[in-house]
Amino acid sequence: MDFKQFEERMGQFNRELPDIMQRIYYQLGEELLNHVIDELDSQDLIDTGTLWNSFTQGDQNNVWQFDGDRNTLSLEVGSNLTYAEYLNEGYTIDKSYFVPGYWNGVGKFIYDPSAKGGFMVKPRSFIGRKYFDIALRDFQGGMKALLERMLQTELERMLR
Repeated sequence: MDFKQFEERMGQFNRELPDIMQRIYYQLGEELLNHVIDELDSQDLIDTGTLWNSFTQGDQNNVWQFDGDRNTLSLEVGSNLTYAEYLNEGYTIDKSYFVPGYWNGVGKFIYDPSAKGGFMVKPRSFIGRKYFDIALRDFQGGMKALLERMLQTELERMLR
C-alpha cells in the first residue's frame, strides 16, 4: 500500500468513525449486559427468567438507549423492572400485606390474583445483592483491553 492509498483509507476511516464507534458502543453494552446476567446466575437470583431477560437487548423490559446527537456518544443499558433495582439496592416492607397464590409442591410459590389462598408478607428489610454494581466493576476491569481489541479489529478491517 502506498501513501496515497493509506491517505484514502484514513479518509474513509474518518467518514466511517461514527458508525464504527456506534458498533463498538453496542458491543460494549452487550458485554456489560452479559456480565450482569452472569452475576445474576452466580448469585442464583433467577426464578422466572423475567429479570434475566430484562438485561437482554430487545426485551420489552430492557433499557437500551444510544445517543449520538451531541458531539458525543453514550449508551445507557439496564433493566426498567422496578424489582431489578430493589434486588440490587435492597428494600424495606413497612407493613404487612396478603399475596394471593399457591405453592406448587416443590417449594415454589405461584402468584395467582384469583387464588383463595396465599401468604402474609410481614414487615422486614432486605439487603441489596449489588449484582449490577459487581458486574459493572468486573466489566470495567476488562473494558480497556476489550476496547483496544475492538479498535484494533476496526483498524485492521480498514487497512486491508
